[in-house]
Amino acid sequence: MALAYEALHPGVNVRVELKPGDGYAEWVAAQFAAGTPETSLLTINQNAQLINAGKFLDFAPYMDKTSPYTGKPWREDFDAGALANMIDPIDGKFYSMNLETVQVLWFYNQRIFEEVGITNVPTQPTWNQFIEWCQEIKDAGYIPLGIEGNATSFWSMRVGWLMRMYADQYTRHEAELVRAKPGDWCFREGIDDKWVYDPTDPYNDDNTKITFNAVRKMKAFHEGEQSLDNAAWQDMYTNFAELLGPMTQDGWIGTTDAAPLFLTQQAAIWLDGAWFFTTFEKQIKQLAEGSYGVTEGEPTPTPVPGADRAEVFDIASFNNPSMEGDMVDSPARTIEVNIGFWGIPRKDQAQNDLEVDFLQFITSPQGYGIYLTNKLDPNNLQGGINGPPVIQNVSLPEPYASRFANVSLIGNTEKDTAGTYRARGLNDYQPMVREWVDLAQQYFDNQILVTEFTAAYQAAMDNLFEEMITEHLRWKDGLDALNSPEKEPEEIE
Repeated sequence: MALAYEALHPGVNVRVELKPGDGYAEWVAAQFAAGTPETSLLTINQNAQLINAGKFLDFAPYMDKTSPYTGKPWREDFDAGALANMIDPIDGKFYSMNLETVQVLWFYNQRIFEEVGITNVPTQPTWNQFIEWCQEIKDAGYIPLGIEGNATSFWSMRVGWLMRMYADQYTRHEAELVRAKPGDWCFREGIDDKWVYDPTDPYNDDNTKITFNAVRKMKAFHEGEQSLDNAAWQDMYTNFAELLGPMTQDGWIGTTDAAPLFLTQQAAIWLDGAWFFTTFEKQIKQLAEGSYGVTEGEPTPTPVPGADRAEVFDIASFNNPSMEGDMVDSPARTIEVNIGFWGIPRKDQAQNDLEVDFLQFITSPQGYGIYLTNKLDPNNLQGGINGPPVIQNVSLPEPYASRFANVSLIGNTEKDTAGTYRARGLNDYQPMVREWVDLAQQYFDNQILVTEFTAAYQAAMDNLFEEMITEHLRWKDGLDALNSPEKEPEEIE
């Protein structure tokens, strides 16, 4: 894409630099700490504090301008629903561009399932049914679930996904507590005055239907109406403890990459994004060739046992198993969202305009066509996409179009919800996240009881609460802002 853009713009130089995933958020923060970043495009979903501080370009003013690559207003180059989900429903701004659709799924080895007698796999099982499958798989001598348990997994990957997705099942009813009320700074006439709570509707709390007041959330937590040390949280973590540890590989908390366990058919189940449909065969080939996990300039990884015998096998998927019980509000939903999280650091107008022009090229059929051709090339072992693109007038080739078409949608949790902001720390504030990771790892390692865990989690969040309000949310009035939840909190400049 860089070469194609340079061919259209001979006076422009596009420099591509790849960065490792580990430590990426810290690397991004360091660019801003050193001054105005030289970088034009970043992945920004792990840098909420920088977003809150207004360090990234707002794409909204560019949406009605004509793209020179399609001759239409730029907004018409995107799926309308996907574009609406990128835009803040309150102030109309958006800083993060998401170009593909993703859904988190549970993939399974069909041969192993059939071998142990699991032949009827519903689209969405119950949690108890899922744990029963895992026990049958374990009894047959296989690892039920391969999963990582390092800090990265707890914070931003598989364990973190689980925490966010399942906290949603226990907190849907809190919408009435923290929704925008008439007279609130974020109340939307014609939307919030018509909303009615319906946990049977997986889209009932989409941002096009309800507004959540961030100040009311923080007030509810500070006053104990939304908490962590309660029976519901203990119930959820008790369910998690049936899976994480008993049904995972030995030493899972120290594992940094568990995919080879599934790829070499040692583990029967794998939690991943729908992108796995486009990378599965490629990862098998990488294992067989000895190139899996190899990064130029980095130490050679430890060889994967059985990798030389790795071969493609039949896989299928099911949606998140639903936890059940009196404290559960609704069936499980998933992370079912447009993804990409591309952001542009704010710079001078001319440079930002040039960077937006490059994005307009990428989001045209010509630019995105180049992207898809290369990412889906079977010989590109580092390739693959997250899911169907949101760019208009581009389509996926087979077999990927069919694979994605067979995935059923169950509702999205990766949005502003009533209570999932406290699934792993509060509001992704990193000091709180680190406290939660440490405590959660102790709990899943059987060092503390669930009641001790929730009590310690609550205490740690309470201790850091005021710091989070001022340092992370940057509310000028600090805790005093909670006294007037109807007013928009003024931010520290």
